[in-house]
Amino acid sequence: MTNVTEYQQWARRIRASDEKAFHDLFMDSYQPLMRYAINFVKDPDVASDILQEVYAHLWDIRDRLDENKSLKALLYRMVKNRSINVIRSRRPVRLDDVAPSEQPSEEMATDSFRVDADGILEQRLSEWIEALPPRQREAFELSRFEGLDHHEISEVMECAPRTVNNHIVSALNTLREQLNHWKAEREN
Repeated sequence: MTNVTEYQQWARRIRASDEKAFHDLFMDSYQPLMRYAINFVKDPDVASDILQEVYAHLWDIRDRLDENKSLKALLYRMVKNRSINVIRSRRPVRLDDVAPSEQPSEEMATDSFRVDADGILEQRLSEWIEALPPRQREAFELSRFEGLDHHEISEVMECAPRTVNNHIVSALNTLREQLNHWKAEREN
C-alpha cells in the first residue's frame, strides 16, 4: 500500500509536469480505481473510459494540484463524479440510487474474507455488506477494501471525518451482530 507522503510527492512532482511521477501514480492507483468505477457502472469498458478521462483531466489540471490535499481522495472523487455522470446520461436516477457500493463486485466483497472452506461465511458477509445503508457501506468499503483513511474518505463522500468514523463504526457493529447471530445459528 502506498503511503500518504508518496502521494504528496507525486502531487508535487506532477504539478511540475513530471511524467514519470504521473506514470508511477497511474501504475499504483489504476486497479483500485478500476474496481471502484466498476462498482458504479457495472461495465469494465465504461469504467476504463472513465479512468482514461480522470487521468487526462488530472494531467490537465496538474498546475492546480495541492500537495497538502489528498491526491488519492481527489482521484476517487473524480471517478465517483464521472461515474455518476455516466449513469445519469444512461437513465434518469436519484443520487441516492448510485452509491458506489450499491451492488459491490464479487471481487471486492470476497478478497478480504476467506474464512471457511465452503464459502458460506464469505457469501453471508457479502450479503451483509450489501444490506448496509448506502453511506455506511460506502465508508466501510473505501476504508476496508480500498485502503483510504478517514480524511480521504471524508473528501470522497463530502462529509466530516467524524461522520466517516461514525459510518464505519456503525457498519462494523452491524456486521459483528450479524456474524454473532450467524455463529449462534450454526451452533444449534
